Amino acid sequence: MNHIKHLIIEGFKKFVSLQMDFNEHMNILVGENEAGKSTVLDALRTVLNQQYRNADKAILRDLFNVDVVKAFQEHPGIKTLPRIVIEVELELDPDQNNAEYFYGEVYGVRKPQPEKYGIRFECKFDEEIGDGLDEIINEGRIPYEYYSMTWTTFANRPYQMVKRPINFISIDTTNNGAVSSFNYYNRTLFANKYDESTRIRAKNTFRDKLDQAFEQTGLPPIDEKRKFGIDGKKVVLETVLSVYENSIPLENRGSGMESLIKTKIALDRGSGVSVIMMEEPENHLSFTTLRKMLQEISDQQETSQIIVATHSNMIASRLNLNNVLWITEEGAKSLQTVNPKVANFFVKADDNAFLQLLLSKKAILVEGATEFLLVPYFYQRLTGKTIEEDEVTVISCNGISFHHYLAIAKATNKKIAVITDNDGKQERIDEANAFNGANNLQHVFMARDIQDWTWEVCIYKENQVLLDKQIKVKPNTPYLFHGNDYGPVLGRMLNNKVDVAYFMLMSSQEYATPQYVKEAIRWISG
Repeated sequence: MNHIKHLIIEGFKKFVSLQMDFNEHMNILVGENEAGKSTVLDALRTVLNQQYRNADKAILRDLFNVDVVKAFQEHPGIKTLPRIVIEVELELDPDQNNAEYFYGEVYGVRKPQPEKYGIRFECKFDEEIGDGLDEIINEGRIPYEYYSMTWTTFANRPYQMVKRPINFISIDTTNNGAVSSFNYYNRTLFANKYDESTRIRAKNTFRDKLDQAFEQTGLPPIDEKRKFGIDGKKVVLETVLSVYENSIPLENRGSGMESLIKTKIALDRGSGVSVIMMEEPENHLSFTTLRKMLQEISDQQETSQIIVATHSNMIASRLNLNNVLWITEEGAKSLQTVNPKVANFFVKADDNAFLQLLLSKKAILVEGATEFLLVPYFYQRLTGKTIEEDEVTVISCNGISFHHYLAIAKATNKKIAVITDNDGKQERIDEANAFNGANNLQHVFMARDIQDWTWEVCIYKENQVLLDKQIKVKPNTPYLFHGNDYGPVLGRMLNNKVDVAYFMLMSSQEYATPQYVKEAIRWISG
């Protein structure tokens, strides 16, 4: 199957330098806001679709990487002028038409390289037409108007869109310009769905019928020599096309349904589209509609290469964590090393905080809502700073085994502290000690005494005098927990965990921190 294999970016938007490999079928780009997910998609469009080819050179102000521009301004000169290089390596069927047009030596960033299929985009100062601008350049000014943009195949031949090696379509739900978004989608679908002879025939027929339709209006001449007519250059078939479903234009179906239908069309095997790029498909979609879209993608991913940029836990996990490409300022990291069993677990677990973990700097994993409420309180008491100030994220596993999250954390080299119960089992304590001895970046913290079997027991033992005064209980009323009598106050804490935690959080009293929680906070903040 023809697909995008490798991408190299130099000096473009968010990246001074980036190299990343793509999976043949499914690719899920995740990362913080402004991490560069959109830059990756934009780089692919720039190369394959010759985006910016006819744009005003002023656009270069937005395309050059700010650090590259800053480096030039600190040391101005022709050799330090910013430039952009983007190389897209392709996997092509050597027997397809025009395949040899893209096959050759990689002329760009990586030398020497064996011959491959691909396209190279370069934007650089044209020294020939910019001769004599040394004084301006040495003052730290970039002569944008003297830059040239070139698209070249790896065979060192000019890349012409008519010989486009891969049919691809981009679905962008983040675009506020609805009209331009529709026009781009419709034009691209039209170009991919039909061969050149079919398109030309349709355009010529449209133009002839348009002239006939205008003649039939019976509009009188202006005078003896002049009359109105249709300017064929202004009315081009591609600019007025719209996709209809059941006699309703796609743009009138609502944003969520529009996105779903676009996806269905692109995924259809007869659409002629081999690469589908989707930017934040979760926008405007209800939970139910998003699940429908994910099912469509899952069913068809073997026949297309799909590249999705998302902030959605559901998308990233449902389409399999092994397909995730984590984008950071340092580059792109694949999660292919995550155990397939762990990845499959998250496919089935809708209620998970996978992306929250992936996008955090450091994290504390806790079992549930009670710890989620109180750990930030204890953190601030011990460190004098909030978790936000220290860029620590507290994540509730909500019944999901923390071991599944740790499997992801290992693949990302993140510092993770787990605060959990020993459940009254010495083997859990022994397992935690063994795990901590074998791992530097992930540690598990729990009470060392099996009598301190759960969070509420530890909190109560550290604050018994205060809590006995604060927690209201009914006299002569047993507060049993799983059939056991732990006393009225602790019994109520065990039966009303979240309510008691919230009460403590809102209280003006200061509570002592259990020892193992102290150890976790000191370790993660160190």
